[in-house]
Amino acid sequence: MIVSDASLAALLLTNRLVDTGTKPLSAAEYWSVVQLLGGLDGLDGVLGAAESELVSRLGGDAALASRIATLLGAASAFTFERERLEGEGVRVLPSTDPQFPATLISRLGSACPAYLTVAGPVEWLGGGGIGVVGSRDASPVALDVARAAAKVAVIAGLPIVSGLARGIDQASMAAALDAGGPVVGVPAEGLRVAARGPEVRRRVHAGELCIASPYAPSMRFTAGNAMGRNKIVYGLADVTLVVCSDNGSGGTWEGAKEALRRRFGTVAVWSGEGEGLGNAELIRLGGAAVTAVDDVMSVEAMPAPSDQSSLF
Repeated sequence: MIVSDASLAALLLTNRLVDTGTKPLSAAEYWSVVQLLGGLDGLDGVLGAAESELVSRLGGDAALASRIATLLGAASAFTFERERLEGEGVRVLPSTDPQFPATLISRLGSACPAYLTVAGPVEWLGGGGIGVVGSRDASPVALDVARAAAKVAVIAGLPIVSGLARGIDQASMAAALDAGGPVVGVPAEGLRVAARGPEVRRRVHAGELCIASPYAPSMRFTAGNAMGRNKIVYGLADVTLVVCSDNGSGGTWEGAKEALRRRFGTVAVWSGEGEGLGNAELIRLGGAAVTAVDDVMSVEAMPAPSDQSSLF
């Protein structure tokens, strides 16, 4: 696959595929550099630029220019690894690519990953849809709510977006897959790790499942990765239904609270049999109460915050 100079520059700045001996830019650093360059179009012409030119374009920050020059110097090794991944069916999708979900940039702002590794139908990433999240140790009733929400989305022709974790995530995704709907899974690890499950591999190869991760392909699960994964689910979905959450702790609680506070996406919260101890508090914090599964379709998706969209 041919990659433009701007796209290659974006990938090299945040490169976690090959070791350059220099720390790659974080998401926040990357978007700060994009701002200094005048937007994503400013990445065009960065590749191959002299370090003195980089210093000028970056507002005189010589240390940052030196770091960027080193990162950009790994083009050959990075391209080899990217082509190897493509041979495995994994696409490295930079924020400059037309198929990178624009809603993810506008909703997450400087918290948006600079790239995603993707396997399966990449076009589903821009399809919005219904996110479904909740506890790994959900009750049977809560699992039924997740399955019902997934079927409602499939009937409406919308993707289900979830996190591939045990419990609510897997229940909603399995129900949507069995109903023949598009499903986007965002794991809290790299795609090589996530695809070790035979059912995940089968569904991806059959074109029934898209999995997308902001992490290096062989990276394993961490709590920090799970939080990073959560914001992507909220950013991709039009509305995300929290089926059950603990109160004051746990990944579902923290992810929903962050999404509400930072307006990463629209948060709907199940209010009914099977709800978690934290659901009522999430509603109090601003989540939209849903008392019937069909009602999730009528929750209005929030527009992108103006202070984030202005960054780009």
